[in-house]
Amino acid sequence: MMKSTLKILIIILLMACNTNKNSFIITADTDRVGDAILLKIDPVESLIDTTNIKNGKFSFKKTILEEELYRLKFHDGSSFDILVDLGENIVINFQEDQLSIKGSSGTKKIMELDNNLLNLLNFRDSITQELQDLSDSEDYEEKVAMYREAFFDKLAIHQEYLKTFINDNKNSKVCLIALFQEYGQSSPVMTVDEHLEVFEMVLENLKTNFPNSNHVTLLEDQIELFRPLAYGQPAPDFTLPDQNNKSVSLSDFKNKVVLIDFWASWCKPCRMENPKLVKLYTKYSKKDFEIISVSLDGTARQKDSKSAWLKAIKDDNLSPWIHLSELKGWETYVRELYNFNSIPYTVLVDKEGKIVAKNLRGLDLELRIKKLIDG
Repeated sequence: MMKSTLKILIIILLMACNTNKNSFIITADTDRVGDAILLKIDPVESLIDTTNIKNGKFSFKKTILEEELYRLKFHDGSSFDILVDLGENIVINFQEDQLSIKGSSGTKKIMELDNNLLNLLNFRDSITQELQDLSDSEDYEEKVAMYREAFFDKLAIHQEYLKTFINDNKNSKVCLIALFQEYGQSSPVMTVDEHLEVFEMVLENLKTNFPNSNHVTLLEDQIELFRPLAYGQPAPDFTLPDQNNKSVSLSDFKNKVVLIDFWASWCKPCRMENPKLVKLYTKYSKKDFEIISVSLDGTARQKDSKSAWLKAIKDDNLSPWIHLSELKGWETYVRELYNFNSIPYTVLVDKEGKIVAKNLRGLDLELRIKKLIDG
């Protein structure tokens, strides 16, 4: 009888162990109230589980096939990401702004990424505050330029850190968190444009380690969409008529730094940017710098699009540089060639004819031009 009972206990224990190997368990203490929401971070399947927080405690147990990313959310708006693996027993303590997570090596790496990003954000906020204090200074514009350069230097250091982090964690989905960090709204730390090789490396590692993950398809689609216009790629050549109907091509301006400026006479934000372009051209035109302004005049609502185009060139003092247009509005073939959906839109091309920046304006644009010209 005792032997039979012992056998049953062993079988039960083995079954429990096998089940645990295909799942993860979260047990948590928190001062939050209401429900805890566990959201799977997935581009196709955003699966949600909810449990009630009772006496400051909650738990989840989920079956998974491979390492997965999740987000824990609460009704007060707070949330944090976790990276779980098979067999993990994760213990969380979340009180006020203090978060402690044990038993999850992947989540520990996410927290490392968050802390390093926080250092960058704190630097950004500190120089922003310093600039506000200097707003009445006579050399304010020079200070702005200096501080922006300092921030982008820090940003470059953080980008190098992320590249190293991704290389050291190539077998984990934590690379996705590193790849898509942001330092502000719509301000990614890394982009396909600027860091194509890093995105391609992450994609290949995902295909090797997680071939069935939905993240593979999403990342592959993004890379395929942006690769032709990524930084370092040749700027697509085009030929368009100028004001006198003479054909002009981008390739006519080899060995020059070229700013391709997409605009239109009817575009108010474009017209507001034009005085800055005039200053740029005046300052750098004698240093192998050229502007090619491509107008999207010619929309159905315009009665005389060519007259409107020529008048805007004259009124905004844009005559010194190259102006081209098919006068077909959004139907111009270069819009699809350069894959943009709004104007003003700029593409900066180096002396070798390669794309080095897109959609920069104001001081950021001038800093990039200056580096290209002065080396």
